[in-house]
Amino acid sequence: MLWGRGRKCKALAERFAAAANARDIDAMRGLVTPDFTYIDSWREGVEGREIFLAAAQALFAADPDFRIEIESISFSDPYVLMRGWASSGIAEYGRRRAVWRARCEDGLLGEWQSWAEGGPPAMSRAYSPAKVVDLSARASEKPAAP
Repeated sequence: MLWGRGRKCKALAERFAAAANARDIDAMRGLVTPDFTYIDSWREGVEGREIFLAAAQALFAADPDFRIEIESISFSDPYVLMRGWASSGIAEYGRRRAVWRARCEDGLLGEWQSWAEGGPPAMSRAYSPAKVVDLSARASEKPAAP
């Protein structure tokens, strides 16, 4: 049933954002697939759960005020689509409009892609420089402004 799957995927994405906001790496680990892929606003990313989690830990250490604030959420199988704000304690980044797309896969997240307005930092390059891969062939284009 698509409606039930959509509800579960939306809840999964919200739990992932809450775990990130709580800096709960163990909770994040339990919500993503072993081959999880993170894609940043520059269409670069990292592949693999443990590589992503190490990058997330580096982000949390560098920016303890980083937060994901989801305002709206919808589902278009197999993706959860979210709009809201990405907040940073780093003055040059501050609070920016953001959108995210998460792909659900067998009850876990297989992919998370983010876009933020302006010139956001190259997250993958900043927090996992040795593991960054060009994912532009897989990544969606930046969504048009509403």
